Amino acid sequence: MKKALPVLILILLMTACSNSDKQEKIDLTQMWGTYFGESFPGSKAESFLKGLVDEEHSVQNFCFSKDGSEFYFVRTTLDDDSATIFFSKKVNDAWSKPTAVSFSGVYNDTDPFIDSTNNTMYFSSDRPRPGEKESWFDFNIWAAARKDSLWGTPYLIDSLNSTEDEYYPSVSTDGTIYFASARKESMGYWDIYSFENNSGVTKVDSPISSKYRDWDPYISPDNKFLLFVSDRPDSGYGSGDIYVSKKTETGWGTPVNLGDEINTNDYEYCPRISYDGKFLFFTRLEATGENFSREKGVDTRNPFEFEYLPEAGRNVLYWISVDSLKAFHK
Repeated sequence: MKKALPVLILILLMTACSNSDKQEKIDLTQMWGTYFGESFPGSKAESFLKGLVDEEHSVQNFCFSKDGSEFYFVRTTLDDDSATIFFSKKVNDAWSKPTAVSFSGVYNDTDPFIDSTNNTMYFSSDRPRPGEKESWFDFNIWAAARKDSLWGTPYLIDSLNSTEDEYYPSVSTDGTIYFASARKESMGYWDIYSFENNSGVTKVDSPISSKYRDWDPYISPDNKFLLFVSDRPDSGYGSGDIYVSKKTETGWGTPVNLGDEINTNDYEYCPRISYDGKFLFFTRLEATGENFSREKGVDTRNPFEFEYLPEAGRNVLYWISVDSLKAFHK
C-alpha cells in the first residue's frame, strides 16, 4: 500500500506547479495490488484515487468487475457536458493505463455496472435508439455482453426504458434491475424503479420513492438492502444524502440516513458496495464557489488529452468501511 504514496505526492506537486501542461498527471501503471495500494479508510469517509481529479478533470462514478481485476470509471467535462467510460485492468498485480471502453467515446455514457456473472455491463447513455440517427438527449439503460474478454455492441433494454431519462442501473444476482427515472408517474422528479423480465417495470413506492428527488439506487446482490440518494429534508445534511433501507417481511423498511461519517453539506451520490463487500464507495461533489467556462471542445476518448476549466465543484471518489457504518447494523 505504501508504494503508491510517493507517486501520488509527486503527481499532486507537478499538477500544482504546471499551469501550461494540461495533461492528467496520475499514472495508474505506477500502482499495484488491491484498490491500487490505497490505504484502507477508517470510520470516516476518505478520498479514493483523488489524483484522478484536478482543476481540469472530473470523475463522476465508477465500478469494479466482480473479481476486482478491472476498474471502470466515468470521465466527464467539469460541466458534465461530455462523459466517457474508461477502464484499467490489473495484470500480475499491476494496473494498466486507462483506455476508453470499446463502445464509449462518441455519445455520453455513464453509470457502469458489472453484473454477478462478470459478463454483462449495464450503463446509461444518450446514444440514439435503434433505428434513429440522432441522439435526442434522452438517457436510457443499455447493456453490453462480454465475449472472449471483449465487450460487444451495446443493446437497448427496450421494455425498461421510457421517453424520459433513466439512470444508474444496479442488478441483483437474480437479475432484477433497479434504476432511477424521471418518467411522468414519478412522485418526485426522480423516483426509483425495478425491472424484471417476467413482470416489467415497477415503481418502488414509499418509503423509498417520495415527493422529493430519489435516485442512484444500489441493490445488494441478495436483494436484502437498498442504497439510494435523496434530497428529502427531514433527515438530510445537504443537497443529496445517501440512505439505506432493509428488506422486511412486509416490504422495504424506513430509509436511514448513513450519517455524518459520509454525508455532508456537499452533494453525495453514486453509492456502490465493493466486490468483496467490505467498502462503500460513493461520489461527492465538492463545491468550490468558482464559476468558469470551458475553453474549447473536448475529445473524451483520450483521458490524458482533455482541456477543461472548472465550474462549480469537483466530483471526488470516496470510500469507507462497511463495518464502520452504524446504519448498516441497526
